[in-house]
Amino acid sequence: MPELPEVEIAARNLRRWTRGRRIERVEPDPKARYVFRPSSPAAFAKAMTGARFGEIRRIGKQLLVSLEKDRAPLGLLVHLGMTGKWLRRAEADPATRFSRARFHLDDGHVLHFDDLRLFGRLRVVPGARFDEVPEVAALGPDPLERGIDVSALGEALRRSRLPVKVRIMDQALLPGVGNIQASEALFRARIDPRRKGPTLAAREVRALAAAILASIREAIAREQGPEISYVEEPGAENPFEVYAREGEPCPRCGKTKLRRVVQAQRSTFFCPGCQR
Repeated sequence: MPELPEVEIAARNLRRWTRGRRIERVEPDPKARYVFRPSSPAAFAKAMTGARFGEIRRIGKQLLVSLEKDRAPLGLLVHLGMTGKWLRRAEADPATRFSRARFHLDDGHVLHFDDLRLFGRLRVVPGARFDEVPEVAALGPDPLERGIDVSALGEALRRSRLPVKVRIMDQALLPGVGNIQASEALFRARIDPRRKGPTLAAREVRALAAAILASIREAIAREQGPEISYVEEPGAENPFEVYAREGEPCPRCGKTKLRRVVQAQRSTFFCPGCQR
């Protein structure tokens, strides 16, 4: 499932693939109407055709793509959902297996928005006014772009009655941190994910902030490449220390088997021996 690291890789790839490029035509999958909400596939294709790519930003799990068409700004808001990814192919190549939108560029390449489960989103934003889109306006400072304010994180945890793992997945607090990165960061920081925020000492908050950034940066370095892959995909390797490793020995202490619990309807993986 795409979180901040995977979306960052998507942003870097799109910048490299689209710099100065013009969209000659767009082929949307008419069966993937949900991806283009609130627009229709045909209206989306019409809006994007003829536009030229500009700046591409990432905030949390959102991609903010600025374009220009008819000398006016145009925006494309992209969310990868659960299985979305961007792939580049030559014009003569067949469409990717789950291609939901094909952007034919003026350099002879095609960008495919590939999405198995159809939870991704491609939304036209008139005038590239991204700050008027509620899901963008609600996001907090991006951890990778802005760093993590340890004082603000500590205050947010002190005021919360939620388990720390659930609290740090709040996109208004730490946009881009999802289920995987939260589990991995808490393991690095040796903090039990079930603890309530107010129980964390200042040193633990500092350790958690450092662990979140370290986990994100390591995942980006590992994922760097032309095509991102997800641990849930058939045959994919699991590169994580605790995520989806229930019953395996803890990679740190080697004594305790990793556990899985459900928090806020999401699976949490941790070591009950060395996470306190």
